Amino acid sequence: MQSQPSGGGGVSLRRSLWTYLASAPERYAPLTADRSTDVVVVGAGVAGASTALHLASAGVKVAVLEAEQPGAGATGQSGGLVAPNFIGMTPDGADKAFGLERGARLTRLIGGSAGQLFDLIRHLDIACDARQEGFWTPAHTAALAQEQRHQAKQWQARGFAVNFVDADHTRDALGSDRYHGGLYFADGGQVNPLALACGLIERAIEQGAHVFGDSPVLGIEHDGTSWTVRTAGGSIRAAKVVLAANGGNAQLHPRLRRTTLPLHVMEFATTPLSAAQRAEILPRGGSFTDKQSYLFTARYDEEGRLISAVPLSAALRGRQAYEREAQGRLMRHFPSLGREGIEHLWVGTAWLNTSFLPSVYAVDDGLYAIQACNGRGLPTNVVLGEEVARSLSSGSFQALSVALQEPDSIRFHALARFAPYAMMTFAYLQGRL
Repeated sequence: MQSQPSGGGGVSLRRSLWTYLASAPERYAPLTADRSTDVVVVGAGVAGASTALHLASAGVKVAVLEAEQPGAGATGQSGGLVAPNFIGMTPDGADKAFGLERGARLTRLIGGSAGQLFDLIRHLDIACDARQEGFWTPAHTAALAQEQRHQAKQWQARGFAVNFVDADHTRDALGSDRYHGGLYFADGGQVNPLALACGLIERAIEQGAHVFGDSPVLGIEHDGTSWTVRTAGGSIRAAKVVLAANGGNAQLHPRLRRTTLPLHVMEFATTPLSAAQRAEILPRGGSFTDKQSYLFTARYDEEGRLISAVPLSAALRGRQAYEREAQGRLMRHFPSLGREGIEHLWVGTAWLNTSFLPSVYAVDDGLYAIQACNGRGLPTNVVLGEEVARSLSSGSFQALSVALQEPDSIRFHALARFAPYAMMTFAYLQGRL
């Protein structure tokens, strides 16, 4: 997700819960001179930080340029869910769409991403409130629950710890009686996403990476032999460049301008819940995101705040409207909760593509882009960052889990970019009928 500077009827969109919890994070100085390196990474969210870390670990000279500070954009505005599942596809569907080899690679990427992320966090000893307590995708209809029974078998056949949980067990696990069952991904969980990004950057620096904050990129030029990335304070010359600014990639190269659509999302956190409340709501921890169009999600932070999110719509204007909607949704899903106070409220943007799958683009010779988090960016982008780094180090992209492709422009993008907002408005109104 990527934050917005303004909008939403006057709601402050910049200060997330994670910024509030951060204890005097290190600030990185801007680029102030002309330099050279092997690879420039643009963006210090989890995708860029992971790419830089694994490049530096392989002995590649790498420099990171971040428009603000690490994790300040997409990563730091997210809810911190670690969800190792597809959005609009299944393992069998991946095989059918891409063939057995490519489909299997994609399923391993998605299904294995959470486990790889938590293993990396443990290996690097990153303090980011990482809890591998499981992730649920509960079903709001009996028909969807039946589909999920079949999906669980598909995941299990490929060796993943995924189970279908019936309605009674789902109610006990989540504390909500609105669902007919759901998929349970044992490897999933949650993290503090800002702390994760900062931790990855710190480990990258320990391996020799150079990181420059407050250094928005003004231009990227190729002279036939190498790339030059310019900022207001200086420039960096490199053989290769990785664009990892998510939706911000659109401003970095014209071939990326029409490749994603924005889905504006409201994130919110309650005041810390009591022990009695926590014993009824997500009593065993973990996190979930349901499958409704007007989705609902929930998890806890380390201090017991219940964190949730809801897509923005034209029906909501102003901070008070957002707070009422947040409280109303919590009460509908967790009747025992009552009208709990909303302590933090912030808005970001999930960048979508039409496939709802992660993408790595070959933008030009030696210029690559990782983008389209589709609301599942934390685990997949960390793994893709490692894979892109390995590909650059080896000189071959053959082992990449997603096929390296040309930028795929969305037809009628000028109109299509309003589609997610319109669809969420319709879903909101439909839910009120």
